[in-house]
Amino acid sequence: MRELILRCALENAVKYGGQANFNSVLGAAFGIIKEGDKKEIINLTKKIVNEVNSMNLQAQREMLKELGEIKKIKKRKKAIGLENVKGKVVMRFAPNPNGYLSFGHCRPALWNWLFVKKYKGRYVLRFDDTDPRIKVPLKEAYREIKKDLEWLGVKPHSIVFQSKRLKIYYVYAEKLIRMGKAYVDTLPAEKMRKMLWVSSISDEREESVDVVMQKWKKMFTKYKDGEAVLRIKTDINHPNPAVRDWAAFRIINKNKHPLVKARVWPLLNFASAIDDHEFGVTHILRGIDLEISDGRQKYIYEYFGWGYPTTMYHGKFFISGIKSTSEVLELIKEGKLSGWDDPRLGTIAALRKRGFQSETIVNFIKNSGIGKVDITVNTSSLAALNKEIVDKTANRHFVVLNPRKIKIKNAPEMKVEISLHPDFPKRGVRKFKTKNEFYVDETFQPGKNYRFIDLFNFRDLEFVSKGLDPELDAKMIHWLPVSKDLVNVELVMPDNSVLKGLGERDLKKVKVNEVVQFVRTGFVRCDKKLKNKVVFYFGHK
Repeated sequence: MRELILRCALENAVKYGGQANFNSVLGAAFGIIKEGDKKEIINLTKKIVNEVNSMNLQAQREMLKELGEIKKIKKRKKAIGLENVKGKVVMRFAPNPNGYLSFGHCRPALWNWLFVKKYKGRYVLRFDDTDPRIKVPLKEAYREIKKDLEWLGVKPHSIVFQSKRLKIYYVYAEKLIRMGKAYVDTLPAEKMRKMLWVSSISDEREESVDVVMQKWKKMFTKYKDGEAVLRIKTDINHPNPAVRDWAAFRIINKNKHPLVKARVWPLLNFASAIDDHEFGVTHILRGIDLEISDGRQKYIYEYFGWGYPTTMYHGKFFISGIKSTSEVLELIKEGKLSGWDDPRLGTIAALRKRGFQSETIVNFIKNSGIGKVDITVNTSSLAALNKEIVDKTANRHFVVLNPRKIKIKNAPEMKVEISLHPDFPKRGVRKFKTKNEFYVDETFQPGKNYRFIDLFNFRDLEFVSKGLDPELDAKMIHWLPVSKDLVNVELVMPDNSVLKGLGERDLKKVKVNEVVQFVRTGFVRCDKKLKNKVVFYFGHK
């Protein structure tokens, strides 16, 4: 295992100038090592990456050469599958539409889809939108989440809005009341919490079905917010106090739900349990932080005599430095973020705007597996994967940011053709006419040789020669001829700052959403073409 991870780290370091990226190495390691403890792999990878990064580039190259072809451990590939598959597999992805789909959401969204495809089952997209107090749904989020899933290749077989199923939940609640399995609690929340903590039973728990039903009806008419909740009776001595008589419905009278108006709302565990049964969900892929949901929901399944679905747990994905959904919403309201696709965010909309490909996201999720370990992702690891995809498709173009004009003494007038992509000459060329004036963004050192890429060499702003001459040890720089047909360019950076510059005339042919490479700058996505400028978003180097 150590040898394989070491090779991954060395290959990554040599490829990117001497510094291995932990997340990229970890992704590669998981792609090779199919068995073993994930925590052990993560810890060992951290250690090896630190070791490799303490070496200079030459030492890294020598060690990689010395290792030669490592014979990969060819263990039988253990495909990730579902347990207890009997008949048609039905799975669901249940986002809360209080914000746009984030990179972290992609793990359950995609793995549910991968399992459903594998077993030729059904995929239910269920919007968990019954908390209009804390997680207030955004009307546009419903649309954007569906759009993001489609972009990722996920095609739900059915779409469910929990907020439109309230009457169904009320019917089940009344059934439980009549069965003596639920009661209305009107005690102050803090007092009830303390009682449950010490397994103490309230008098209301023992009230008759008729009394409980009357109180339940008052929740729709008389009681105010916080004055009454419907609780499910459980084992009052359950080892986990959070499972004891958990709340199933509460009153939220004043709310801004975009789809329905109501005052009695089910909590997540009640609505989820009912829906999973009604839609025939056979397997639940659940975040490790929601493990307690099993303990709560199984009481409902037991009372109704239903079979509980098979549950798998997964850890969360985090993008380092990215804020939570609630923080993002507040910052958008304050005008500190431009929207849910602001390039500083880790939403799918933001990553797509920067030119990250759906294939990149899907491959990263697949390579990371579906373990219980939380993974913090740096965008540089995504960038490494994305580069492998866009490097072959992105045409090259010259853009000079913060341009300044210079004259090259004795520069010959030239007509040059430069390929759109050096590896694919059949794609065509860009044509330039040059004289002695150019736009650059460099400062020049006296006596040092420079070379305009694919043009000529110069020193001290004076022409030296045309041909590529290794003995000159010239620094390569990009350039633009001073010309009337250049294009005004704006480049939005990952910190949402905007750089302005000039680009070659062929940028007029670039299509919106196309990813290209600005030579010596990086991969960018064309966002919009206006009369007087073209706007791009920076993706990565």
